[in-house]
Amino acid sequence: MARRLSIPGLVNLLEVSDAREIRRLDAEPRLDRHLAPTGGLINRWRLARLRQAFEFDGEPLPALLARETEGRASRHAELGRRLDERAEASAWGRDPAFKTLVEAVAGQAEAESLGPAAQGLLGRLFRDDYRADAASYAAARLLDAYPRVNALRALGQRVTGRLRRARRLLAERAGNEPLALHATAIAVHNLVASLAAMRELAASSLAPGLTREAVLGRCLRPPETLLRRVRMPLSTPCAPRRLEPDDLVVLRLADAARGSGDRELAFMGESWARCPAQGFFLALLTAVWEQAMAVRHGGRGA
Repeated sequence: MARRLSIPGLVNLLEVSDAREIRRLDAEPRLDRHLAPTGGLINRWRLARLRQAFEFDGEPLPALLARETEGRASRHAELGRRLDERAEASAWGRDPAFKTLVEAVAGQAEAESLGPAAQGLLGRLFRDDYRADAASYAAARLLDAYPRVNALRALGQRVTGRLRRARRLLAERAGNEPLALHATAIAVHNLVASLAAMRELAASSLAPGLTREAVLGRCLRPPETLLRRVRMPLSTPCAPRRLEPDDLVVLRLADAARGSGDRELAFMGESWARCPAQGFFLALLTAVWEQAMAVRHGGRGA
């Protein structure tokens, strides 16, 4: 499914939630990630919100870098290899945050502990001294929500300094390292949402009989949307009119993944913008589930 919204000078937007169309559009080189302030007023407003939240020292976090950014592809591939090695080594097993995640999914720790624990575990993949707590996770939640809050609330967060303080806290905890910032300010939310769904599932009567694949299929939570900007005129079957430069395309990834049951789509596994943490996230979620079920049913925990 697709929805086109076009008001000259104000907004030019295409929303797509069909899995096949998302794959086709994502492969299209005339679409890219780009935060330049172009297009209609609302287009500029959406891009400005992303810059205000996720640009640090004038550079966007890795998840927002354009396709042809110098060095992006090689750094992306190296990160994927690094995280795959961590997954193979079950690197989380030595982190005390892992025990907290297991206990929270098993229902023996509060759900609120999931956020700081997941943030700390991800942060320490990049910095051994990363410290997460309720304040750092609240800062990450504020940044994550900022592009979507209403204009008055966003203005209030800027005027009162809440946005600035949240950004500063996250940057300090990450040592201004972009990959650590990306993990602890962006990627953490999908991990926490997946773990929260896992906690709910673990408490149900269905849990003991579910396979690993079934659990991941029920609990995996991809990003809600991915944003692309049109670079050159583009015609697509899902849009009634040709897309023009600076139009925005919103790929509704979560809706498409739910509708298709396509786990590769959840991580954009075949895309130039694929999630390099796919193997790590799946291995971590599997380990948490297995140990949480052991805890719930009297076995040996984390």
